[in-house]
Amino acid sequence: MKAQRLNLAKLFLFISNYIYPFLGFPIFLWLWVRDGSPAFAALVMGLPLVFGYLIPGIGTNVLNLWRFHGPWLAGKYFIHHGFIYAAVFGMELYLSFFPPSHGAEIWTLIGNMARTAAMMISIGWTHDLLAVRYGVIEIYNGPWKRGASPETIVAHSAPLCYALLGVAYAGIATLGYQILVIQQGNMNNLWWLFSLGLAAMAVASSVPYLLMEPR
Repeated sequence: MKAQRLNLAKLFLFISNYIYPFLGFPIFLWLWVRDGSPAFAALVMGLPLVFGYLIPGIGTNVLNLWRFHGPWLAGKYFIHHGFIYAAVFGMELYLSFFPPSHGAEIWTLIGNMARTAAMMISIGWTHDLLAVRYGVIEIYNGPWKRGASPETIVAHSAPLCYALLGVAYAGIATLGYQILVIQQGNMNNLWWLFSLGLAAMAVASSVPYLLMEPR
């Protein structure tokens, strides 16, 4: 039974890290174009694509906060890291997202943020726990320095960081849908929405982590 769980965990990690990104990215890009607009799809798929290279790249190759193991590495993280984030985040948002409607925007916003945060916590936490347990990720945080278990190492920051990341991502997506789809905004709107979203996601995920890990 233990060997079977090990094999299933390794299969899950292999599919999620090496197969799903290249299947999920084009599928959800197409779905977001179909259900929104090309500009909106560029926003919701482009944000995690850029974020997935920028923040993990700094965290691994510059700050040495964690590292990944396996094939297709660029330094200490995957060469396709942004596509992993884009495929997963695009799916999580698609399953959680309700378009804003006239007169109920605030409740739609809150609902989208809450559902996306819950999706990110459950999926991200599960993935990171298995990845730490089976040696795909090393996280050099306080519990790791004290020799804690994988459960403790991942639980130290994953719930809060994933929750805030989901809130920021869904918040900008809801605003972006209102401007780019309902109001049919132009490319100028896309650029400032993208910049705002990237900054919000970076702050939401990085600042709490760094505050919990004083150097």
